[in-house]
Amino acid sequence: MAGGGTADEWHWVNLQGGNAEQVLVDLCECTTDDAWHSTLTPEGAGPGRGCIVVQTNAMSSFHVIFSRTPTPSRNTNEPVLRFVVGKRRNSSTTVGFGNPYIKKEHLESTTNADALLTSDPEKSRTFWFLYDNSVGVAAMGCQGAPQTDLCRLVCPLRDQLGFREEVCRDLRYVSLSSGKRPVSLRVVGAGAPPDVSIPRFRFDPVTSQPLPWQGASLVFEPDARLRQLLEGAQKILATSSIAPFYSLIEPRCLCLNAFRLLDPHRRAELLQPGEDGDSVSWDSCYQEVHSRLSSVVLPSAPWTYWPLQFERASATSVMVTPTGPGCSSTIAEWTKVVQASSGLRNSATKREMLTMSFAFEVFPVEGEKAQQERKEVVRKITALLEKDWGVAELRHPLLVTWQTHTDYVHYAAGDAAQQPALTSAPPAPAPIF
Repeated sequence: MAGGGTADEWHWVNLQGGNAEQVLVDLCECTTDDAWHSTLTPEGAGPGRGCIVVQTNAMSSFHVIFSRTPTPSRNTNEPVLRFVVGKRRNSSTTVGFGNPYIKKEHLESTTNADALLTSDPEKSRTFWFLYDNSVGVAAMGCQGAPQTDLCRLVCPLRDQLGFREEVCRDLRYVSLSSGKRPVSLRVVGAGAPPDVSIPRFRFDPVTSQPLPWQGASLVFEPDARLRQLLEGAQKILATSSIAPFYSLIEPRCLCLNAFRLLDPHRRAELLQPGEDGDSVSWDSCYQEVHSRLSSVVLPSAPWTYWPLQFERASATSVMVTPTGPGCSSTIAEWTKVVQASSGLRNSATKREMLTMSFAFEVFPVEGEKAQQERKEVVRKITALLEKDWGVAELRHPLLVTWQTHTDYVHYAAGDAAQQPALTSAPPAPAPIF
């Protein structure tokens, strides 16, 4: 698989028409960094995990095939995973099982222009294709560096019956195939699939568990009626066909995250210039924040009241809006007081301050079927909330500390070991509530 970097040594594959197929890579042998001078990481490729990058100026369709054996798969009933670029006169790119597809039906497709063949033979396009059984996803995208924002087609492989995951577990060979007409393609690289999950440093898609993440916020928790509505929205998402793209937030941690005080990148904002933020413990940070809020913000919390009405919904969150000018003014003044008391800006945008999240995206929802199902999910969630939301009465903001980006605990004085103050707190403003 080694090769030079000059044009003469580029790995071109010239395929005759009539579904000619050529095996290119055994991912179990993809173990060196000079695999076609790939930018991919070879380590980790093997059965159930692989990625290939190709470049072409072809104007007729081609196939990328992942299989268990190195033999041609056409009309063999072998359950290969197969991408077709430029299917049906370059109107779509598809992914599915079989060559041809089982029952002639693909699993997912995209009509995104970046995922289709070039319309100008003088301009080539680069595509990448991957499957990763450890996270249960197949994907393709554009340009030469596979990453989340370049995904143009994503297909979860895990389903309730386990069929897709089972089929893809032992795939190890990568082949290229023509359609009806000849095609020429340059193989740019092959190796292990990169991580295309969205919350990359906050969520582990292999274990389906959030990663440790620390911070502090002032949050409003929903009452029992509102929590039941948010759990209803979660149920609609969880029972839909796009559920594998998402992860749900634990019901006990549903909240309006109104003022985001600290996160892993902002500890230094508590310190004097020149002090080292990395040397200060989180317990000390939390105690300092609590101390700064104790004069005005926390004592006034029991009578801090936000009446909010439903505005719109997405597949992961509910956007709310103040019921009138009085509520808008209260929110603005409360925000000013928290910032003045804490000496910390709110890292939540105005839109995020009025958003209640109940789920988060793990993989980008790219594909015609998935996007259509997402529209249906949003329609159902919207109908539920429009009917029953009324006025959400949020009151008594609480200081919480985050263990992961979706899991928090209430903070109270004395929770942390006693530490000396980090800095002198800014002067407290007069109460306004």
